[in-house]
Amino acid sequence: MSLSVELIRCATQLTEQDIAVWNRLARNPLQRWEWLGSWWEAFQSRYEFYVLRVRQDDTVVGFVPWCIENRLTTGRTIQFLASGKACSDHLSLIVRPEQTEAVCIAVTNWLLGERSGAEIWDTIELIGVDRDDHPINQLACVMREQGLDVQQTDGMGCYAIDLPYTWDAYVQMRSKSGRREIRHSLKHIDDRTIIVERVQNEQQLEQIWDSFVSLHQRRRHASGTTGCFDYPGFESFLRTAASRLLEAGLLELVIASSDGTAVAAHFALVDQRTWYFYQSGMDPDVSDLRPGLSVFCYAIRETIQTGRTRFDMMRGDEPYKLRWRAELLPAQEIRVCSPRKTAQLRNQVYQAGLSFKNLLKSGLGIGQPQS
Repeated sequence: MSLSVELIRCATQLTEQDIAVWNRLARNPLQRWEWLGSWWEAFQSRYEFYVLRVRQDDTVVGFVPWCIENRLTTGRTIQFLASGKACSDHLSLIVRPEQTEAVCIAVTNWLLGERSGAEIWDTIELIGVDRDDHPINQLACVMREQGLDVQQTDGMGCYAIDLPYTWDAYVQMRSKSGRREIRHSLKHIDDRTIIVERVQNEQQLEQIWDSFVSLHQRRRHASGTTGCFDYPGFESFLRTAASRLLEAGLLELVIASSDGTAVAAHFALVDQRTWYFYQSGMDPDVSDLRPGLSVFCYAIRETIQTGRTRFDMMRGDEPYKLRWRAELLPAQEIRVCSPRKTAQLRNQVYQAGLSFKNLLKSGLGIGQPQS
């Protein structure tokens, strides 16, 4: 089976048919064009579009959703679309499962081919990848077989709850104090002390968006940290993605209010199986009411009642996740160095810098104040 690989340099080169195939092959909402394309529109000034389209004859069998960032330390660095501040998880190749190996071989051969300078790369850095992701592991295997220097290391994983079929069964999974916490939190919703509204259309989305952003920022700033919306371009990205996900039936945006004032928010991407909890917000002035906890309980209950079987809390090892009976979904980071001499030299300098930093962090006393 002979496959051809084409570099797409501009998002407008993707046809409506391409995007339809892309979304059909995507295995979760974070791999779909509604998400990745919205990110590209917001941050494209900082990157080069570097998407590979793979064909068998006239049939598209896969896409590689990459872009390139020019970095001082690692040179022309290939990474996934929606990397960086967006913290996208479960990223991978967009490929027909039965043609995964053939696509990986074709992509690797293409990367090793001689092309114009504009297509040259120095480093591949893939973050937000599940450890058991078959297409990416297959790609790493093929790259090693072709003589590339491939490093696979542990990444920051996601935590997810594999849910039972009923809400009562989930409640019984919790400790005695956890069950009490759930009952107390949902009571505020069930007795309408807290009013929950799920966004159903674009008009509602427009009406509550500023409240959602404000709640997220207020919570982060109250804890002494910056919020995602402080980062230039992030709000544009997420607002566009929200509209597109809503139209595709892949958005769950929940706003909770008390006495007519928005007090908590919950942003998630969804598919038929999983609720991907992405972002939240809360008014710190009503922390005694604990509206964020109420909305979180509500979201898990909705996940079960809508027939989904997993509640994914996404990347990060925050202690609260274990309380909810979430389990680690191990992740990995993959780094590949180009065989070009300049890239190899740059990589040696970069690795030496990493080794020195790790030595300082190891507590051996180098660079540390002496008592």
